[in-house]
Amino acid sequence: MSKPKILPFSSKDFNWCVENDFQVYGALDNEGSLRIEIRRGGITTEGADEAVIDGRKIKSTVMVGKETYKNMSELSLYLPGVYKQLIQKYG
Repeated sequence: MSKPKILPFSSKDFNWCVENDFQVYGALDNEGSLRIEIRRGGITTEGADEAVIDGRKIKSTVMVGKETYKNMSELSLYLPGVYKQLIQKYG
C-alpha cells in the first residue's frame, strides 16, 4: 500500500474495517521502527495468527506498512487514510 493520506476520522470507514475483519494498528518491527500493520482476519482470530472456531481453523494474515512513524500520535494521524485505502482495495 502507498503512504496513506492524513484524513479526518470517519466512524463509517472504521466500522467498515471492523465489519470486514481488518485490524489496523501500530506495532514495532524487528528493528524497533514503528509501522502500521493490517491484520486481515484479525477480528475473527482476536489478533492471533490462527484460531479454531466451531471446529474450523481460521488463519489471519498481516501486512506491514513501509512507512515508519516517530510515535503513536503521529501514526494515528494516518489511520483514517489506511481505512480509506482498504475500502478502495477490498470494498
